Amino acid sequence: MGSPLRVLLFGLLLVVPLANAQAPAPAAPSIIRLDPKPMDGLKHGRAVVVKGKAGPDGHRFLVDKLTMMMPVTIALRPTRDGDALDLQLSKYAWNQPLRQGETTGDVLKFHIRTESEFQITVSAREAGTPYRLLVWVGDEVKPEMRPVVVKASEFEGGTRDWGSLVLWVIAGLLLVGIALLAVVVLRRKRA
Repeated sequence: MGSPLRVLLFGLLLVVPLANAQAPAPAAPSIIRLDPKPMDGLKHGRAVVVKGKAGPDGHRFLVDKLTMMMPVTIALRPTRDGDALDLQLSKYAWNQPLRQGETTGDVLKFHIRTESEFQITVSAREAGTPYRLLVWVGDEVKPEMRPVVVKASEFEGGTRDWGSLVLWVIAGLLLVGIALLAVVVLRRKRA
């Protein structure tokens, strides 16, 4: 009963579903949302510090709830001398950095302003490269706006004599020009 044809068919029936099975998709990189909070020693703004070990794939971070009136500073430093780390800042697509730089054993800083959110990618050539990342978000800066309309009694402009003198000179020159034009026109009519 165990004919070779039946064994072959049975083997094919087992192999066909395995061949149709798709390979699992690579896991999407995880994105860590950073939430800056007030810290001891900070008079203004909020901050978050991240300690990690980067590799070629990079660590991805997202900072949101920002306005254009909030200054933001991002600082990255390797914890070991001589280590090199890459820092990329992007707004929409992770693979299109708007700013990027490399630490060469020193602190790398970016000062930015943006609306809504931005993304950070920290990577290194060697896996397990330790780093410290600081993201500081300043308090909202509201510029003082002077009023558009000012009462005449509060106006601190130039002196009235100088301003009125200029106006009188301009008016006098205009009158002389009009008089000369009138004389030329009247002479042509007589001729």
